[in-house]
Amino acid sequence: MTTIIRQLLPSDKKSMENMYTGIPDDYITRIFDTLCTGNHALFGLFIDNQLVCTAGYTTFGPEYAMLGRLRSDIRYQGQGYSKQLTQYVRNQAFQAHPLQWLGANTQKHNIPAQKVLCSIGFKKQTLLYGCTAKTVNGLLHTENIWPETAQMKRKQELLDTYHVKEHTFFPIECYYPFPSVTKLFQEEQIKDWRFFQEEDLPPLITKKDIKKETYLHAVYPYEDLFQRGGLWETIDHAQKDLQDQYPEEEIHVWMDIPASIIHQLPENHPFELDSPWVLYGMDKKI
Repeated sequence: MTTIIRQLLPSDKKSMENMYTGIPDDYITRIFDTLCTGNHALFGLFIDNQLVCTAGYTTFGPEYAMLGRLRSDIRYQGQGYSKQLTQYVRNQAFQAHPLQWLGANTQKHNIPAQKVLCSIGFKKQTLLYGCTAKTVNGLLHTENIWPETAQMKRKQELLDTYHVKEHTFFPIECYYPFPSVTKLFQEEQIKDWRFFQEEDLPPLITKKDIKKETYLHAVYPYEDLFQRGGLWETIDHAQKDLQDQYPEEEIHVWMDIPASIIHQLPENHPFELDSPWVLYGMDKKI
């Protein structure tokens, strides 16, 4: 029996399709070419030329990355291959890039993935619900929309004050929350994000993201999420603006809500709630 671990190429797509993972319409197969290029890297463990498990990572800025795309062929589970590959990918990520932090985000019900991550040194960091809705109408009242801040210097000040200094977990994209640090926020991204702030209180940040659907990604990771007047009205305003910019797409809303306050959602809330996501992380070893 021959075991080989190597980085996957777009030409390996057929091997990926031949894996029996039990996941219907797996997005990894649909965007396989993308996951093998650019700031993505995908690896596979082969047994006698048969692809039996995959794992990879995506870099965000120069020093941060998220590990993921953990898939295994059901016929080969329970033999330690996923742990072997994930450990290899972890090492490759730290060797290939000047990373300061590597994370992994998996749903709470995915116990096998969590066991693998814990076994190779990842620590649990936070628990979030990725809440999606077509509209937030059920949460609207008659509050005023918050004023918008457009100046780059002010945007960076708000990130530093309310995220870096407050040690929040900031979702750079849907599914990808990171510990907030100054180097995580790239100027090219910030210029496209919208910042809304009422007086000297924590700001709301909105941005466009595409994860199969097109979303207004609303970022407000604070405990007073359901007490701030005008917050949902501002999200609704930003969603409508984004819809006007992209009339050919249906814009949904995505918000990452901490598990500690999810119970505060009113009964008539519009969100679809799935199993919460557990963020694991590992700092660079000095």
